[in-house]
Amino acid sequence: MNTEFMLLAIYNKPRLSFEEVCDALGMKPATGYTHRSLGKFPVAMSGHPMTADIRDVAEALDKIREDAKNNTHLHRAA
Repeated sequence: MNTEFMLLAIYNKPRLSFEEVCDALGMKPATGYTHRSLGKFPVAMSGHPMTADIRDVAEALDKIREDAKNNTHLHRAA
């Protein structure tokens, strides 16, 4: 399933709040704020209140999944 369509089916809107982005990424908002302050948050946020384009969230989720798959392959080879 296309990640963007999955997110649209869940949230039913093209822009997500910071809390919704954190939920989609599987992290608590407090962790999200810490990651943002460290420059490690994987999704670009803008505006006040902060929102993100659902396409950017989908891209971040796809990258996280791909990185996890690659990391799993490294551990199996060892």
